[in-house]
Amino acid sequence: MSARQGNRRRLTYAATGVSRSSREITRDSIATKLVQDSTRYAFGNPIRLPFGLVYPAENARGTYYDLEIEGVGTKTLLAELTGNYETIGIDAVAMAVNDVIRSGAHPMLLSDAIHIAVADRGKVGGLIRGVRNGAKLSGCILASGETGNVSELLHHEVSKSSPPFDLMVSCLGTAKRSELITGNISPGDSIIGLRSSGIHSNGLTLARKVLLKPWGGKFEPWFKPPTIRRPVVEELLEPTRIYVKAIAEAGKSSDLKAAVHITGDGFAKFRRLLVWRKKVKQSGIKVGLKFEGLRRMPSVFRLIHDTARACGTPISMAEMFRTFNMGYGFAVIVSKKETDSVLDSLNGYCRAEKIGVVSVDGQISVTTPDSAKPLIL
Repeated sequence: MSARQGNRRRLTYAATGVSRSSREITRDSIATKLVQDSTRYAFGNPIRLPFGLVYPAENARGTYYDLEIEGVGTKTLLAELTGNYETIGIDAVAMAVNDVIRSGAHPMLLSDAIHIAVADRGKVGGLIRGVRNGAKLSGCILASGETGNVSELLHHEVSKSSPPFDLMVSCLGTAKRSELITGNISPGDSIIGLRSSGIHSNGLTLARKVLLKPWGGKFEPWFKPPTIRRPVVEELLEPTRIYVKAIAEAGKSSDLKAAVHITGDGFAKFRRLLVWRKKVKQSGIKVGLKFEGLRRMPSVFRLIHDTARACGTPISMAEMFRTFNMGYGFAVIVSKKETDSVLDSLNGYCRAEKIGVVSVDGQISVTTPDSAKPLIL
């Protein structure tokens, strides 16, 4: 295939069957209904924040609940392919607790739900060990759970020795009114990115179809390309980083204006901050987000990008930033004067750096050494 033909076959997340637009429409519809239903809450008025609602606790004046539930998407297929069910429970916990801390809440209790074709004691035990490890890393307690045998609902086996499964984790967190992260950002504020441990649990549908032969990709799962330090499938299975302790510590002495868990939609996830400001009419000032000074793509994302291009189905750099975390799994926005102190605090837990500023152009733009021109997301 010629380069010209390949350029006409640009690969996107939508082309793999994941439609951002339909997902966004569905999310907005559900969010509207949840706001309507919240008026029936018996113990006070919920507070609306950029990524959802928090609810006042009964008989605990000034305390609010944040309840989230998350899964790990098609990363389960990689666990099935390898037979390694030991780490993916950490991913499930990370996805839930990292969502809870966006509001300023402190994760406390977890509950898991395992749906599996055959309740193999060893496999289920591995999943539970992973969830318990994630609970320990996030300072939570696994309080309850459920395991269901639902073979008729699940896909065909990826590996004969590994039953198909799905895993969900819910998390309950609490916050004082003064701890809530309200999303009240202003021009000149700093965007601080906390580095990811790898691909985390998003964009795996696209990554698998580029990299792994069982799904039409280039490499055998256990092949080790020279640009990464381990086999492809092990690189993709690296557990999602948990940011609970880092964010809690930074919030003790600084005002975290906004917090974003960079998951599905990649850097386009920040658009929800801008949309939310308009919905609540927070101020008449039009703001945008300008990402600059980003480091070069970490090796796993470079591998996805370069492999897709070599196979004649290139992924644009803008699509990479709309799909993957690109090396940053979480971000906070703080005032310019608090930037250094927040960086000092965060770097005590994981690598963090200033990756942008709040602008006044109403856009999300990304300047990166991997692209010849700024990207508009």
